[in-house]
Amino acid sequence: MKKTLIALAVLAASGASFAQVSITGEYAYGWNTSNSSAGVEKSGLGVDTSFVKFAASEDLGGGLKASAEMSLDGFTRGAANGGDNSLTLEGGFGKIKMANDKGADYLSSVIGGIAGFDGKVYGGRTVNDSVAYTSPAFGGFTFGLSHTENTSAQGLGVGAASNNDQRSNSFTLSYAAGPLAVTGALTSWDNQDTDLNKPDNSKTRARVKGSYDFGAFKLGAGVVQVNRNKGTTTDSILAVTAPFGALTVGFDLANSKRDGSGTAANDVSKNGYGLKAVYSLSKRTSLIGAYTNWDEAGVQRANLTELLVSHTF
Repeated sequence: MKKTLIALAVLAASGASFAQVSITGEYAYGWNTSNSSAGVEKSGLGVDTSFVKFAASEDLGGGLKASAEMSLDGFTRGAANGGDNSLTLEGGFGKIKMANDKGADYLSSVIGGIAGFDGKVYGGRTVNDSVAYTSPAFGGFTFGLSHTENTSAQGLGVGAASNNDQRSNSFTLSYAAGPLAVTGALTSWDNQDTDLNKPDNSKTRARVKGSYDFGAFKLGAGVVQVNRNKGTTTDSILAVTAPFGALTVGFDLANSKRDGSGTAANDVSKNGYGLKAVYSLSKRTSLIGAYTNWDEAGVQRANLTELLVSHTF
């Protein structure tokens, strides 16, 4: 692991004359305690977030630029995991990005500084291979087109071989100007199969989220509706953050509802709420406290409390 990091650092330094290279990351350590819906309690010290990102860009001339990002995360004493990575070409025509990543949770990233519910109220993110086009801005508006392959086995030429690994195509329209930011997207999937064999397979998805910065506080909201072979899943969030000098506090409410699956055990509603406080000791070092409470399986509540020290570089 040490040899790999040293080699990457040397490569970054030696390539400085050919491209602009940067190394960034975050390390957060602290204490947490959790209670699951089954009544299992856990607590202790440990690493919360640990990743390193290597980014390089090159001016190709004629207004064109190429950039690449690679990351490692989940550092332990013995290993690290491969993280998000991408290759981007951009110019006056817009931007084309090819990536293998999880990306950000759509609703939990409506505004920064909230606890978030990825893998709690909402389903967990999956790793995807994708290619996406984003247009230049026109009066604050941008649009995008993307093709995504959600596969259990990542790699060149793997694709979506069965109805267990659906591919999707999306159209996105966004607006950002001043304190207002809004984005919406429509997505359709292939390999749907039938409602008898795959009732939970996705058919189409509509999603929209937005935020407005009032100065004294920032408000965000979003909703996602997925039409499945049988029924729908609707997720939503409402969130607010407010700065008080070096302290920023946030509160969010989340809800998820599954309808029409044909199975009573699947048609459940889940909800949750979260509180988060971030105190900045400097531009790169912060103290973080967060509490999240949510339904698991729509039956019994679970919770997580975190106290962390975070440093970015």
